[in-house]
Amino acid sequence: MPVYNGERFLRYAIESVLEQSYEHLELIIINNGSTDDTATILEAYAQKDRRIMVLFHPEPLGHAGEAASNMASRHATGKYIAKLDADDVAVPNRIEKQVAFLEANPAIFLVGSHLELIDSQGRSVGIRQYPLSSGAIYKEFYLRFPVANPAIMYRNGVVTGDFYTLRHKSFTDDYYSLFLHIHNGLLFANLPEPLTRYRVHDSNTVFTDLRRKWMINMEVKQAFVRDFGYQAPWSHRVRIRLITVFINTLPEKLLVKFMNQARQFLNA
Repeated sequence: MPVYNGERFLRYAIESVLEQSYEHLELIIINNGSTDDTATILEAYAQKDRRIMVLFHPEPLGHAGEAASNMASRHATGKYIAKLDADDVAVPNRIEKQVAFLEANPAIFLVGSHLELIDSQGRSVGIRQYPLSSGAIYKEFYLRFPVANPAIMYRNGVVTGDFYTLRHKSFTDDYYSLFLHIHNGLLFANLPEPLTRYRVHDSNTVFTDLRRKWMINMEVKQAFVRDFGYQAPWSHRVRIRLITVFINTLPEKLLVKFMNQARQFLNA
């Protein structure tokens, strides 16, 4: 769990891990240069529960938390590594269900799940669904990021080096890195239920500066095709073109309001 100035929602995220039905776990939290009350919150939890390990880096490592996630994963001793962002919530049986799936399916490297979208008050505002099989997941990588990064669990020790490849485009490192893993032959799956509650709120960086970020996202999609010979279905290419027109036409201040609706309409 990487955290940068996460005092607003951090307690909910930590409690959701400590209250898991699967108790044999370690929670590695990296304080990624926070300047708010994050350090005090982490210290209090670490004193109460010995399963918590707190790491600290004096300055933000950047790359939207993926550099911090790499740092944290180097300290992981478990058979599996799960990811959760500091403003999200894991449902009580998330770890239990993902461990059981990986134990029963030794050929699968990584398992995710659907997401439940929640607002700043924790109220449900929708479900985001993802393809289930590895083949279906791979097929959708140009259309969208078909795995919810805050909901993944993967096998420790399979990937040589860091899990996330850090590129110059900071917030797309998760998208690019998971494509590399599945393109290189590692099998993925998603469980057909929302096991992580993904918080959509006013300080969520995913929903700021959307036009510029979409262009960077498009560069990553093009890299899949250019550098790895990825062949996107024509229908997916058409949908992406429609979204691009939508983003380039609508005023920036309205994009956040309508972006999720457009994605749902186009299944992207």
